[in-house]
Amino acid sequence: MTRPPARDAVREFLSPLGRLRLWPAVASVAAAVAVWAAALIGGVDFAIWQLVLFALAAVLAYSVVSGMRADTEPAPELVVHTVNEPSWRPFTDVNRWEDRFIFAEAKPGRFATTNARQQLTELAAERLRLRRGLSLAEQPEECRVVLGEATYLFLTGPVPDCPAPRVLGEHLQAIEEIQ
Repeated sequence: MTRPPARDAVREFLSPLGRLRLWPAVASVAAAVAVWAAALIGGVDFAIWQLVLFALAAVLAYSVVSGMRADTEPAPELVVHTVNEPSWRPFTDVNRWEDRFIFAEAKPGRFATTNARQQLTELAAERLRLRRGLSLAEQPEECRVVLGEATYLFLTGPVPDCPAPRVLGEHLQAIEEIQ
């Protein structure tokens, strides 16, 4: 069953008033009349419109306050998507490297500025320094001979996109083979 559009418009117009309903307003007016009648019997005379107005103001205040309360409906279950499936990837450092390459692949044309490329360059520079005593920045020709032309250009030259897995494997193999 769908609501008529006019009813939705009225609800939208009255939405700042919270959860205002008709029957509590009618009940508060009836209670105000009953209090006025009891006061009149007791000998106190005052204007009924003031008492009705006070009762309606109380209903309106309650409606606004109840409209500010948190919803009673439970929130939908939070669904988290991860890049990793930890059940089959037990090595945290490998997971981090793989994630970096996944993100680098997702940014076509910007591989040169990704964290993955910077860390591969740092790793190769550190291996060259420790195993051969070479500096990638200060001794480029010697490093080119040790790494090979393709790997050296991959680490130091402009590379816009993440290489294919086979080519990336060749570069990693060249870095691992530094003796």
